Amino acid sequence: MESREAELLQFKQLDLVRYALSRGFQVDRRASSQKSVAVRHSNGDKLIIGQSPDGTYFYFNAKGNDNGTIVDLVQYLDGGSIGDVRKTLRQYVPSSVENVASWQTTSQPKTAFSRADVDAKWRDAKPLNEVSSYLSTCRSIPISVYLDPVFAGRFRIDSRGNVLAAHYDEEGVCGFEMKNGTAHRTTFTGFSPGGVKGLCVSRARPTDSTMVVVETFIDMLSVAALEGTRGIRFFSTSGRPSPKQVDLLKRASRRMPSGASVQLRFDNDAGGEEIAEMLEAAFGEEFLVVRCFPAARGADWNDVLRNHTASNVPGSQPS
Repeated sequence: MESREAELLQFKQLDLVRYALSRGFQVDRRASSQKSVAVRHSNGDKLIIGQSPDGTYFYFNAKGNDNGTIVDLVQYLDGGSIGDVRKTLRQYVPSSVENVASWQTTSQPKTAFSRADVDAKWRDAKPLNEVSSYLSTCRSIPISVYLDPVFAGRFRIDSRGNVLAAHYDEEGVCGFEMKNGTAHRTTFTGFSPGGVKGLCVSRARPTDSTMVVVETFIDMLSVAALEGTRGIRFFSTSGRPSPKQVDLLKRASRRMPSGASVQLRFDNDAGGEEIAEMLEAAFGEEFLVVRCFPAARGADWNDVLRNHTASNVPGSQPS
């Protein structure tokens, strides 16, 4: 049996650039050099990645305080123990055909958009109509929230247990967010192959008076858990919005009842601030637009929910 030390060494020699790409980062070629690769995330993180002579990959976050090897990056992204990190990284070790295929999939060019393929994959997944251990245990989102009628039909579960959240454009389902994880944090996040980002949106009601825009469907459900759903119409962009998504948001705002306001509830970081500025300019002065960031720097709305949940459990401490 391979020793724990040998396994950790093997993890640290996994291609850190490819792993970062699988977690939503994109290569910044202008900031890269012959000896390092720079990758950026929509949340504002900028990692500079290099490789030592012994084959170990390392990084430092130019926009944060974290640095180290792939092991440190997984803990930074997901939290959890070294045991949780091992479980995550074993998926990326090319010890089986399945793992090799899984690794290669993250590095291949994006598949051309096919609405028929997206629709077929969405329909193949099961409707979410019972407790989700990922949403309730990992993310502290009550079942009453994600099964609220305002979200009816918006979430499904695929054959791998991933939670899917539908994205819509003017013609229907165009893609879906994908998330799964451990009891600590997310270990998988992605977007449907062959799909494009539209808006993940709650069901419209004539009594809605507030339009809430967030970065991910987890943030959407977290705000719903904290604030309730009455009078709120929720929208998720799954990261930095594209010009198409900005246009969809502007169209959606025009369908809000007269006198409605817009709340921009993004992460409290550079990426969230940049998105807020972009959308404030897009909405103009037609609506009352309010920024509502989590109080703690670097926090998202699920951090707020999990801390709130922990602080209301006797004998527990916020994470």
